[in-house]
Amino acid sequence: MHESRILRITDALAQAGIFTRIDVVGVARADLPAVETVDAMRSLVRLPRRLFAHSEGFIAKLVRTIEWSARVLASLRGRRVSCINAHSLAVLPLCVLASKLTGARLVYDTHELETETVAAHGMRQRFARRIERMFIRNCDMVCVVSDSIADWYAHEYGIQRPAVVRNIPQFPTPQSGDRETVRARMGLRPGHMGFIYQGGLMEGRGVERLLRVFAQLPGVDLVCMGSGPLEPAVQAAAAGHPNIHFVPAVPPHEVLQYTRAADVGLCLTANCCLSYYFSLPNKMFEYLHAGLPVIVTPLLDQRRLVESYGCGWVASEDDEALAALVRSIDPAQIRQVQSAVDRAAAELNWDNEKARLIRAYRDHGFA
Repeated sequence: MHESRILRITDALAQAGIFTRIDVVGVARADLPAVETVDAMRSLVRLPRRLFAHSEGFIAKLVRTIEWSARVLASLRGRRVSCINAHSLAVLPLCVLASKLTGARLVYDTHELETETVAAHGMRQRFARRIERMFIRNCDMVCVVSDSIADWYAHEYGIQRPAVVRNIPQFPTPQSGDRETVRARMGLRPGHMGFIYQGGLMEGRGVERLLRVFAQLPGVDLVCMGSGPLEPAVQAAAAGHPNIHFVPAVPPHEVLQYTRAADVGLCLTANCCLSYYFSLPNKMFEYLHAGLPVIVTPLLDQRRLVESYGCGWVASEDDEALAALVRSIDPAQIRQVQSAVDRAAAELNWDNEKARLIRAYRDHGFA
């Protein structure tokens, strides 16, 4: 997902004439070319990490990181660089150093609240917070993916409120297909309401809760479409309950075709860290662009979005209340919110978000 966001952003900046040449620098892989042309203005540059290539210990990883960082700095030697963009906290110190060595301006475009994730705790979290606090003031612009994250950065670090560019996908034209045929392919039963969860099948996304709740709702269907560590649990639930269905992850250009075949989209992110509490997941926008109302948990930005548009329902974190909500939703209720769903989809699109991105760069003097 981060890679697709980077490609959307760089395409928008190139097309707007903010920059005339953009290199996206990453880590080399044996199955990918060292330099790959994206278009006339963009290239993917992959630099190797060769030292301790077959070791996974902390020291080996640290050495490889230092090696890769040295290669990045070496690749910039003698080049005229106007801007360096750090897309994660992990590379922010390197990008600060690179900006000082080249005289380039620095943008920090973080894709989540990295110091406040599920994985960030204890010494690791304290170190990450210290690093971010130390280096963020070197940035000429900070860009984040939700309003609450922007408010958090402004308050926590005392910096100018970051620009907000939500992570709304650039949706391809969905492939044509008979809806009933697709429903049958997904396992949805004729005459039954179909609720869909799509995305990573992993902890913290509400997958286990959905399996637990829908196991008690034989009259409505649940589709879990995606891949991840919880895939065996989903498959086991599907084997034991005729109303629960597993669909493996499909290519990006086919996602909306499957999503459109359902009736309601599910985004039940658990309130287990501040990054999740402030999140606006891709799947919310995918559901809306497929014409589906959404059910979300009462996380701050997700709740605000659903309530401001009236494009779905906010579910209690209690399983019984969620089950009652699911049982209450029928075709008549969906028709009542359809105009709100359509309005949300019309406004929450990449073209509008791209305009915010370009305006932010221009406001900060990049054009």
